[in-house]
Amino acid sequence: MFSTRVAGLDFLRGIFILMAIFQHYTGYLNYWYIDFFHHEQAYHQGVYDSHLPMLGKFNPMDELSRMLAMYLIPWVSQIYLMLAAFNLALRDQQASRTVMWNKLRLLGALLLVFVLEGFLISPSLGEALSFYPQMLWMILLALFCVVYSYAGVRGMLALAVLAVSAPWLLTGDPFAAFEGWMQANIHPAYEFDARVDLFAASGALGFLYGWLWAHRPYQRAALNYWVLAISASCLALYFYSGESPQLSAEDIYSAEHELALSFSGLLGILGMEFGVVALVLILHERGIALCWRPLNWIGFYSLTVFIFHKVLFIHLFGPVLQWVTARLDTTMPNNFFLNAFLVLCAVAAAWVIKRSGVVDRLTGSSQDGQWERLCQAWRR
Repeated sequence: MFSTRVAGLDFLRGIFILMAIFQHYTGYLNYWYIDFFHHEQAYHQGVYDSHLPMLGKFNPMDELSRMLAMYLIPWVSQIYLMLAAFNLALRDQQASRTVMWNKLRLLGALLLVFVLEGFLISPSLGEALSFYPQMLWMILLALFCVVYSYAGVRGMLALAVLAVSAPWLLTGDPFAAFEGWMQANIHPAYEFDARVDLFAASGALGFLYGWLWAHRPYQRAALNYWVLAISASCLALYFYSGESPQLSAEDIYSAEHELALSFSGLLGILGMEFGVVALVLILHERGIALCWRPLNWIGFYSLTVFIFHKVLFIHLFGPVLQWVTARLDTTMPNNFFLNAFLVLCAVAAAWVIKRSGVVDRLTGSSQDGQWERLCQAWRR
């Protein structure tokens, strides 16, 4: 197993986590007066008078946020899965099979956490039950783990070919019927927001890149330059097609996955994410490590940072911002600088939670040793 952690990839992951949190916070403010403001409807008159003109309306983002989101979201929403699959490939097949069940239990537990998170933050049962990208990532990573453990890299190669081919072999949206049934029979707000055919290629190809990089070390230099060259070609074809993403200022999610629906759009997404990773690995091979401690910390503890940020906004940042702006007799802003500040607050909160050890206390991890000793004493 290749065990050395690449600092540059942690650096990248830290940037992408910040982007993901920024996207979510901008989106929550887009929908605040539609989905969340009604939570305090008993106090609308008197306490929140300044917000009433926005009731039931979208809260548009500023132009800077819209431009950044339009060009970054389509591929940033996929690269996190690509990096996770890259890391999953660092073990050899035998080592992967040895830890497979532990890995599956972990991914299953994370999937359950993301499902439960939906019930904590969603404004309706339909949205709480909806299927979102981070849930799909856990399922795809579990699939990759099983395929690699039993079929090796050849199995993953076959899966990658299927993943790349599937979007063009399928006609229409294969999940539309299921989404329609859920909306008609369970809840109208249900959304199937993570189509496997739009994400699988990034994950499967990311796994193959990671496997070649880890298990063919003498070919790394050539591999990275080949990936960079192919990525540049994909981007050139994308730009030549003339296709460009479109995004409404009122809804940051309005075209989140639209670019991946077309062949040229998917080429652009794959070209951007693999090109960035290849460039970082080229620098790594030359002894140039992209490393800034705060960003690398976020990348290293990415799950810790990510798992708390939605709850923090829905139940802390949003309500406090709503109250403060009411005191100022204005509506809630939705701009780059406010959301960047809130993102930093979320990271700071995650850092405090991590350093305090409160999670270990709440889960009992700090008492595991004592419990084992008690069990051994009882067995005697």
